[in-house]
Amino acid sequence: MHRIAVVASVIAAWFACGMAQAATPSFVCTKAKSWVEITVCGSERLSELDLQLAVAYARLLKVVSGPGRKSLEAEQRTWWASRNDCRKASEPIACLEGRYERQITTLESRPDYPGEAVAKNVELPPESIANAGRGWTRELSKYQRALRACREEAAVAIGKVLVAWPTGDDESSVGTRLVDWNLKEWVCVAHADGHKVYRFEARDPQEELPPSGPVYHLGAKAPPGCKTATQVLDINGKAAGWISEADC
Repeated sequence: MHRIAVVASVIAAWFACGMAQAATPSFVCTKAKSWVEITVCGSERLSELDLQLAVAYARLLKVVSGPGRKSLEAEQRTWWASRNDCRKASEPIACLEGRYERQITTLESRPDYPGEAVAKNVELPPESIANAGRGWTRELSKYQRALRACREEAAVAIGKVLVAWPTGDDESSVGTRLVDWNLKEWVCVAHADGHKVYRFEARDPQEELPPSGPVYHLGAKAPPGCKTATQVLDINGKAAGWISEADC
């Protein structure tokens, strides 16, 4: 169960950090179910390889079309399925590492593989919020009504949300840390159903709030400077903004 589209914000972190931090595969490990996914999540090297392969594949999808694209997708599906063969190998992890390395070489050595300048501007298909979200944005669908109420309460246009969190003992309200288009920060607390705003005011730098990130960018257009942000869709399949690994 490996998605064709990889979480673009994770790719952004891969480019920015050069894999220096703890490795993250191209899928959410908390949702790993298959033997391959669980094994990849348990190995830093396999996690690195999984993300590297997903990036290479996403790059190729940008430049291949028609029958060539269908052939590429079919070949990749066959390769994904073949990873299960390593479960019976005497050294399963080494088996998987070898398969990943060979497949990465296969994709990157294709004559139509895009150059580095093009590759860093990979735009991936939109994903549902449930799939693309990480950290607090995993619960983004639950915060949409409160966020809408906060935006309506604001006298200025809100451009992004740095973090949102449930408040109160019964979690019936939602707190949000917002940034307007003039880069001024605001704090809003609204009912989870969006029918009432309890608080909306400029953020006090001394106030302790949950740490920011990832960042949820509002609007249909990709946020400037966030070339690998993921466009996300709501439960109805409509564009609901963009998620990036960090502020940009």
